[in-house]
Amino acid sequence: MSTEHLAFLFTDVVRSTELAAAHSQEEADEIRRTHFSILRQAIAETGGTELKHLGDGVMVVFGSASSALTCAVVMQQGVDLENRRCEHSVGLRVGLSGGEVAHEDDDYFGDPVVEAARLCAACQRGQILASDVVRLMAGRRNRHPCNPVGALPLKGFPHPVDAVEVAWEPVEGAGGKVGIPLPGRLEVHPDAGVVGRASELRMMADAATRTAIGEGREVVLVSGEAGLGKSTLVAEAARMAFHNGACVLFGHCEEDLATPYQLFAEALGHYITHAPEDQLLAHVEAHGSELNRLVPMLASRIPDLPPTRATDPDSERFLLFAATVGLIADASAGQPIVLVFEDLQWADKGSLLLLQHLAAALQPMRVLVLGTYRDGDLAPSQAFLDTFAALSRERGVSRVEMTGMDHREVVAFMSAAGYALDDAVMDLAHTVYRETDGNPFFVTEVLRHLAETGAVKQDETGTQVTEGSFGRMPLPDTIRKVIRARIGRLGRVSGRVLAIAAVIGRDFDLDLLAKATEIPEDELLEVLDAATAASLVRELTDSPGHYNFAHALIQYAVYEDLGPTRRATTHRLLAEALEELCGDQPGSRVSELARHWGSTSRAIDADKAIKYTQQAGDAALRALAPADALRYYVKAAALTVQFEVSDPTLEIDLAIGLGTAQRQTGEPAFRETLLDAARRAAALGDTDRLVVASLANDRGWYTASGTVDSEKVELLELALQRLPDGYPDRALVLGTLCAELAFGSTLEHRQALANEALSIVESSGDDATVVRTLNHLVFPLLVPSLLEQSLAWSASALARAEQVRDPVLLYFAAMYRATVATRAGDIEEVDRCYAIAGPLVRQLNQPSLNWEYTFHRAKRAQIAGRTDEAEQLATEALRIGTDSGQPDAVTFYGVQLAVVNWQRGTLGELAPLIEQMIVETPGLPTLRASLAVAYAEDDRPGDAHRLLEEFAATGFHLPQDAAWLNGMTEYAEAAIACGDPALAEPLLEHLAPWTMQFSSAGGVTAEGPVSLVLGGLATVLERYDDAERDFTYASAFNDRVGARFFAARTALLWGQMLAARGQPTDFERARELIVRARSSAAIHGYGGIERRATATLEALS
Repeated sequence: MSTEHLAFLFTDVVRSTELAAAHSQEEADEIRRTHFSILRQAIAETGGTELKHLGDGVMVVFGSASSALTCAVVMQQGVDLENRRCEHSVGLRVGLSGGEVAHEDDDYFGDPVVEAARLCAACQRGQILASDVVRLMAGRRNRHPCNPVGALPLKGFPHPVDAVEVAWEPVEGAGGKVGIPLPGRLEVHPDAGVVGRASELRMMADAATRTAIGEGREVVLVSGEAGLGKSTLVAEAARMAFHNGACVLFGHCEEDLATPYQLFAEALGHYITHAPEDQLLAHVEAHGSELNRLVPMLASRIPDLPPTRATDPDSERFLLFAATVGLIADASAGQPIVLVFEDLQWADKGSLLLLQHLAAALQPMRVLVLGTYRDGDLAPSQAFLDTFAALSRERGVSRVEMTGMDHREVVAFMSAAGYALDDAVMDLAHTVYRETDGNPFFVTEVLRHLAETGAVKQDETGTQVTEGSFGRMPLPDTIRKVIRARIGRLGRVSGRVLAIAAVIGRDFDLDLLAKATEIPEDELLEVLDAATAASLVRELTDSPGHYNFAHALIQYAVYEDLGPTRRATTHRLLAEALEELCGDQPGSRVSELARHWGSTSRAIDADKAIKYTQQAGDAALRALAPADALRYYVKAAALTVQFEVSDPTLEIDLAIGLGTAQRQTGEPAFRETLLDAARRAAALGDTDRLVVASLANDRGWYTASGTVDSEKVELLELALQRLPDGYPDRALVLGTLCAELAFGSTLEHRQALANEALSIVESSGDDATVVRTLNHLVFPLLVPSLLEQSLAWSASALARAEQVRDPVLLYFAAMYRATVATRAGDIEEVDRCYAIAGPLVRQLNQPSLNWEYTFHRAKRAQIAGRTDEAEQLATEALRIGTDSGQPDAVTFYGVQLAVVNWQRGTLGELAPLIEQMIVETPGLPTLRASLAVAYAEDDRPGDAHRLLEEFAATGFHLPQDAAWLNGMTEYAEAAIACGDPALAEPLLEHLAPWTMQFSSAGGVTAEGPVSLVLGGLATVLERYDDAERDFTYASAFNDRVGARFFAARTALLWGQMLAARGQPTDFERARELIVRARSSAAIHGYGGIERRATATLEALS
């Protein structure tokens, strides 16, 4: 049983039974809920962990005694504020103690636990009692008066316990409503204010006003080299917005220290810590627990969160993005939101993608983003460049480029800093401007250097004065020398402490610094107090025990002053200290351990460097940050090479992690990475890793249209050979293999794979796995003979997905159901499925889903005969698909454009494009059918007939896959145009069994009711009664679903059939139908139908 030194806090409500009896049950429940909300908000603000709910109170544990004391005070203040707002009054008592306790099974045992409970029981209303041990443990970190009350006898203890009463003062509140406070990092005002930035401040204030009144979100990006005052400027703009009623949130990044989604985790962590509980409950009702992965504080504020609705990492990431944007949008409905993001050039890719997602989201929101980034002396990351380019395409994004102050502004700056503007100071201002180029940070550091060396002094009025001329004043030739000199004046110990702190990063915590320096805490605090007084560091007021360097350049200068050997040894010192602090559970600090161990440059440390770097990659994948994971896996692999570490299993695991991260970030290299990992695992006889690598190498459907990825298929088949029958993973391997064989395999083989997969999953009782498997199987088995099976499977998948409530699974189930329903001609069901998918697409706002949904909508417009809309949506799908790297984007656009042109009567113009597509995509033989139709439309019957003869020479064979029906239908269209009975009859025989089906190529194209082409083929064969029957069915279908183009085409072909049959009443009916076709074609732009209808009418007359 392990032991730890911790602090414990217990609460209780005084005379709770009487309080409850004085109110109705509903009122008592509301009082109780509000009370615990106040307690949990205090726990969240101070970093405690609620261990137990004790009926009328809570038990909380803290790693920091000072935080425990602060929590007790915040609790009493919150309850007191609520009492003043409401008619009822709740009496709270709080007891605290601390020391060494035993930890077992998520519980703690020892005297400190019992002491805290007994001290709580000894309190009066509104009182806080703590053991004196807690006061001693907190030391100088405690900011609350502790008044001795002597030794108190406590039940169960042989000796009285020395105790103190913790004093607290009521806080003021507007009617009891406490808003979101300004983040501590934005509270610091510069000594000289903001000088020379009036136009920039006005521009940001105008943007804040526009967003506040609901004119849409805006993003302002502030750029410039280090030290120009970017952070000072946006902080001032944020403070102005805060005082005008905005909620201001803050996130920042450091070089090489970014954690997944750091910007939003920090910003939303502040919001969730302080937000009213009812707002958080409303968010959880709408989005569940998804945001808890990003901000664990949510679970502290709202206990008993529901489980995630996601069933795989892709779903989790989509839901996380939707929940993040949802929280910000909902919060902005109550008050405008200003998000301040510092140092975007160092941001992790997850944060940058979320920023893009926020900027492009469809929800209305009152949000202003103020972002800073450094340029000039840095090479920005590719992720930042991609984000910058994406943001530049969005409406409401503007830039501010910072430059140095001019001479007049330097004078104004010095005046604001308290300098008397006499001749000597003007001389000094000129010199400072010349040496610093007006960089505000450099100016500040030089002036501080002069003050600390006595060259400038403060008189009795507080004015900075100097004597003599400074025109030839010797200044240090670099700012690093200025900073080095300022630190040197604090002494050698301070220099060592700040050097170690600089290796930690711009932000550093007291616990790690104390462990690494081995300096007693009181002495260390004195060093930090002196550095704070010298404006080198500052304590973070909203995060006790945490500090940061006053400017990034100070940390950079101190770090760069260390030689390579000193840096490496300091990284090792910090790595060992951090290991000791974290134990076996590094949690969120694993990336720090990876950085420090990876920077020691010692072969003896290689194993730890690789281990923690791999763990950091694994953690990033779990945190839904694949771009960060990718960086760690690449680093870990490089370390194995650098230190010549040979471990085949480790190499496979790193490759699987890397390939998974590449796939999730859209890097095409994922395929080769995972193939290599699977081959290595197969060679080692490691079936588990072979399966993991093979399943990871899957985008959810086939690799590319018209091809078989033989390498992936080979490895999937090998995995099947090695997996036992009935093994759970076997079903997903079977489903994945079936999807990969959608083209270029026999239908019987795919059906056998599907049957075995379903026999395994349906006995598992896991609806999510059943749905995922069914979604893999729908497309490869979408052939006319299996339509009933496809309808049943897609219905089952959709019903189960609605129960699972994973939005990504539900989206795919709805879209596959829509594809199958299209084939069945059930357009009402198609529209119902799109109505399910549409809100999910808007909620998730993911490019791959947007692309698929958009080309599906283009197909729906084709069915309706809305050609302009179909073209616009196809073009939009092409843009989304190419921007997001979809391998089929161009092919899908090409075939959709072909349908649009067919409906307009201009398909012949695309014959060269289709010829090129045939060369580039030989695995799609149905493209030759499209070309035959194009030739026929272009009045090239000889070329169309040649292609039909070539098809006849194959025995009219097309592969039994999802493209079979639309391929046959297009060949039928060409045969109708050519009017050759020898070609028409075998095509009719192939299509006749599927009269009731609708020809479509998956979710991409619509070729119309099969009955329509059957009527045309029967006309060529002079089987007029059969044609009448087929046209009657096609016409009824078209009218029912509003298929204008197919209605016009049915009327034309039907009229031509009647004219050919020539019975007594046929000519009148024929003219009526053809006039109707021409009229509709003229209105809707169906040029080919209009031309042929006009020609037919002329022939009839």
